[in-house]
Amino acid sequence: MTIPKKQHEAFAKFFEEPTRVALRNLLKDNIGETDNLDFKEAWPESTKLAKHILAMANSGGGVIIVGIKQSDKNSLEAIGVQEIKDKSDIFKQFRSYIPSEVSLEILDFSYQDSEYEKIKNKSFQVLIVDYNPEILPLLAKKTGKEIKQNCVYIRKGTNSEEANHEELQRLINSRIETGYSSSKSLELSEHLDQLKTLDLARPRIKSKILPAGDSFLKDFFNFHHSQDYNDFVENLYHQKKRVIEREIGI
Repeated sequence: MTIPKKQHEAFAKFFEEPTRVALRNLLKDNIGETDNLDFKEAWPESTKLAKHILAMANSGGGVIIVGIKQSDKNSLEAIGVQEIKDKSDIFKQFRSYIPSEVSLEILDFSYQDSEYEKIKNKSFQVLIVDYNPEILPLLAKKTGKEIKQNCVYIRKGTNSEEANHEELQRLINSRIETGYSSSKSLELSEHLDQLKTLDLARPRIKSKILPAGDSFLKDFFNFHHSQDYNDFVENLYHQKKRVIEREIGI
């Protein structure tokens, strides 16, 4: 998991290792909402939640903590959730709106006892959105109440909003910098055809078996089958074998 840069220490620690102690310290510090940290009193409506997830995934990752009430003066109160919702039910609500490549996790935290009195006997659910620049930009898969198909959302302060042209270019550049390509890999049959071609090109004929007086054939063989060429083809052949082995899980 990539830790967002320039974040509050308590948040960075929780994002890196989301434990009960780390969450307690984060809530105790009461740092407020940021680009990568959002507090919700209850689980948002599914399309709104999907938009927040996409925005965080496009903006360095993030965390949504459910069970925190925000007052008009932006102060935060740890009220806890009324019930721990089933994770699979939560996933079902928003999964159809976001690409399958988005990596996220939902964690449950209950504090039957705690030195921090404000969270004692309360429970919270936390959604952690990972960041992977190799798959940027991430687009909404379909339209819903709070989300539009094929739109790119990013975090702007504490809001999840549609990216403009410049912001979209930054996302694309972030992906380019990784050097990652999502172009379709070759089918197994194509890999095997390439392996056959390389196998045919591997040196099998030694010059000593050529006719003794056939200097032309010897010169031709020596030119096209130099040691460098032989080594190159042989190396390609074995590399392709390893690729095929990975493709079929060997």
